[in-house]
Amino acid sequence: MAKKVTLSALPSSPYINDANVLGQLIKAKRTELGMKLIDCASLCGVGINTLSRIENGNSNCTLAATFAVLNGLGIQLTSKELLAVNEPSINDEWV
Repeated sequence: MAKKVTLSALPSSPYINDANVLGQLIKAKRTELGMKLIDCASLCGVGINTLSRIENGNSNCTLAATFAVLNGLGIQLTSKELLAVNEPSINDEWV
């Protein structure tokens, strides 16, 4: 029988201020979607070790790999400065 994906909690920080918080957010989204590491890595076009390092907060991962995972999971990052200038419509998928 295949092992079930265990849900991970969202980070307790309201801000993404380091690689650990971003990794926790990514892991929480992946597990919410019921995806295993290998399936998510394949979907996002990164290696399983790279995805694991990103989720574990390794700050040596490239931005290209990190954004490939964010885009693959449908996570969009923004800031209040960008919102003030561009005023896009906000939806539930924005973090």
